[in-house]
Amino acid sequence: MNELFYRLPKDFLAKLQAVYPSHYQQILATFLNKKTTAFRANYLKIDLTNLRKELLKEGVRFQELNFPQGAFLSKTPLRELQATSSYQNGLIYVQNVSSMLPAFILSPQAGEKILDLCAAPGAKTTQLASLAKNAQITAIEKIRTRYYKLLANLKIQGAEKVTVLLLDGIWVRKKFPEYFDKILVDAPCSAESRFIIHDFHSFKYWKERKVKEMEHKQKKLLHSAFFALKTGGTLVYSTCTFSPEENEGVIEWFIDKFKDKVEVLPIDIPLPGVFAGLSSWKGERFSSSMRLVRRIIPNDFMEGFFIAKMRKIAV
Repeated sequence: MNELFYRLPKDFLAKLQAVYPSHYQQILATFLNKKTTAFRANYLKIDLTNLRKELLKEGVRFQELNFPQGAFLSKTPLRELQATSSYQNGLIYVQNVSSMLPAFILSPQAGEKILDLCAAPGAKTTQLASLAKNAQITAIEKIRTRYYKLLANLKIQGAEKVTVLLLDGIWVRKKFPEYFDKILVDAPCSAESRFIIHDFHSFKYWKERKVKEMEHKQKKLLHSAFFALKTGGTLVYSTCTFSPEENEGVIEWFIDKFKDKVEVLPIDIPLPGVFAGLSSWKGERFSSSMRLVRRIIPNDFMEGFFIAKMRKIAV
């Protein structure tokens, strides 16, 4: 193993190998370099046909992906892309491809009441607004500096109709009981898939204690989201981390807590490196529902991700 990898926390490396024994070396290699820049179309301001023309006119070199629709990989360096009018006028939004998937899987529709529970800095909120122009979207953020960053991004992207609240997500159960048709919980997490070996700050905070802290927050947010969701409504939960405690463990806790009131739904992601959830961790066997959640193994343009889709079937 490349000695550079030993800069990462020893306990993290051991856990990663236990989670992904067959893909361990492949995943380690992704920590050496930043991901290829990706971006998506903002349908609030432009359609795909005209965006392609605009990008070519500005000299942006790109590869368009088949899935998700409207996603591109940039062959133009990020700084040059940020200098274009397409970027500055909000015709596009720079976002990792994995990060685009939760909102796409939630499938927002016009007229629906949709909640982005952990919204800042706004990548997924603006994507929800782009995908469903006439949806009634509410975005929640509890940290004031991030709240203003969210507002700025919504303005640039032309998504000012989104209702933005400076609020801790654990209180939406009281403020919006049985209110939303769909909820996105892109949860705060230990962000293990974003480690870069040459950037000590990207992983210096990591400890098992941090994972446990995040797990506790994630459960509180999901608990609140359940009561804010209408019966028959859809909830998508996602993280950008590998730890089973924050992924399958949280979903297992959720469906066990709300027995016969929620069901896990299948997810179709026609991209490379997509796998079903773990069947067990540290001697604990998970329910068969974990076959329906999805883990995404990182590559040169996608972060490691976890996504679960659920439906509330009873109060």
